[in-house]
Amino acid sequence: MATPEGQDPGDVGLVFAAHNNHDERCGPPPRLRNTDNPGLYCGYFENRYGEQFVFTFDRATLTGTVSGGDLGWGDSKSFTMGLLDEAAAPVTGTDEDTWLWACLKTCTLFEERPEDHRSGQGGPPTPS
Repeated sequence: MATPEGQDPGDVGLVFAAHNNHDERCGPPPRLRNTDNPGLYCGYFENRYGEQFVFTFDRATLTGTVSGGDLGWGDSKSFTMGLLDEAAAPVTGTDEDTWLWACLKTCTLFEERPEDHRSGQGGPPTPS
């Protein structure tokens, strides 16, 4: 893929980027790229107050993290498929809860369709 003139080569193919709204005391925000792990699902949420949260879920290991600026970016809450409640406990608010459950539902849809190559459990159909 050619780099468009004036574009940072590290941004080629970039779909989304968000600037950190939080004070530097919250620590450095996560830098996520799905190029090393195509089975990694990433979700981003920013509420009306500018509070930001990031959700990651590895479809192969069925583990994930939830982090947020107000929680301290470096203090991610890890969870397994059955224990999302523990990770979500510090992330309070109706909007945040709705976002977290939407992220989890999106991840589990791939389990129901193992033929999807992003699930980490199946692969693309092989030609006959």
